[in-house]
Amino acid sequence: MPAGPTMPAGPWVVVVGMHRSGTSAMTGALGALGFQTSRPEDRMDWPESNPEHWESLSLALHDDDLVQRLGGTWDAPPPLPPGWEEGTIARSMPDPAPIVAAAYPDQGPSVWKDPRICLLLPYWRRLIPGPLTAVLVWRSPVAVARSLEKRDGLPLAVGIALWEHYNRSALAGLLGVDTYVVHYETVLAEPHRAVESLIGWFESLGRFAGLRGRWRRAEAAGSLVAGLRHQSGDDDGLLLPEHHVMLDRLRSLNGGQDPLGPIELPPVSPWSATLLESRRQERVRSRELAAAREALASPARPSPVGPEP
Repeated sequence: MPAGPTMPAGPWVVVVGMHRSGTSAMTGALGALGFQTSRPEDRMDWPESNPEHWESLSLALHDDDLVQRLGGTWDAPPPLPPGWEEGTIARSMPDPAPIVAAAYPDQGPSVWKDPRICLLLPYWRRLIPGPLTAVLVWRSPVAVARSLEKRDGLPLAVGIALWEHYNRSALAGLLGVDTYVVHYETVLAEPHRAVESLIGWFESLGRFAGLRGRWRRAEAAGSLVAGLRHQSGDDDGLLLPEHHVMLDRLRSLNGGQDPLGPIELPPVSPWSATLLESRRQERVRSRELAAAREALASPARPSPVGPEP
């Protein structure tokens, strides 16, 4: 049997960040700068949410499948014990190499984003050819929560809890990875400065030498449209002390981290943890109930007719 497609060599830049944090805008800017994005036919199409997501639909479905097998959903994330990426569930997943190869058919530096990567970094770090480079995009938790409320109808409390969980998971998963940390609102305020700073950092790494002299600066800065800022990030008294500490840690990481080192974070907010776990358990019960209803609605299989013994 002939060997299947292998994982494209890259070098890879992974844009990491919570949903509604500006990962689409940053990925679009990196594509304009010169990195290969997923092919247009494979991109997620949701114009009501963003004009362009720059997100591979096939890879998003793969990640959704993995998150569900692990016992959660993107908005009710599963608990992931240390070493889960080498466990039975992760090893039972279909080989993602053909999916990645189809989404990124050309050789050369490539950029990929999917907010679920925040949760799944240990899995993907075993599969993506190194050295891996990351751009971590963060945004005000209240702005994220308001955007999720508008798009998905999520309560603000759930949105803030998800912000804490995703950013905490991202910082843990990026330990040891060359990572550039950016604040979304700051990038929109000064796009030309942000692009120049990012180019300087990429060139300092050496692995993107093929793009030296070919950077499309104006196109990248022009793609960062201030109109993409959908919601304000005023606190309004919604944040807990743990959230403020998380914000301070993210602010302190601004710029290139070669690589990202250990970060002292506050204990997980019991309020956030309880809220998300209750939400996850509710989702599990809903799936079990739906499966039971489907089984009851299915016609009973007729008994085989045969001679009496």
